Amino acid sequence: MAKEVRTVLPPETRPPCAGLWDTPMVQVNGDVTVCCLDEHLENKIGNVNDTPLGEIWAGPKLDAWRLAHVEGRFGESGPYCTRCNWRSAGALSPARAAEWRARLRGTSSRISG
Repeated sequence: MAKEVRTVLPPETRPPCAGLWDTPMVQVNGDVTVCCLDEHLENKIGNVNDTPLGEIWAGPKLDAWRLAHVEGRFGESGPYCTRCNWRSAGALSPARAAEWRARLRGTSSRISG
């Protein structure tokens, strides 16, 4: 009788989602989220009627979420991030993540959760 061999694969390593860098989603009422799949605005980060998009997109809240993604702490980023199919927006490349982290080092005191 042949012995059954089972291969245990390591869990998938999830990269940072490029959506946090590339795809601000502005709804018709001005609400901004970071995810094209976030239809209920769980990851809402602001509203363009209150704050310019550039300020929202470069703000400390989103930088904190980006840092959490780069460090693999998805539960500490947007509420929807732990359930998202990140493949929709694509992965942030390791080179872009490293470049972003290098730029962030000089502004780390402004990051808030």
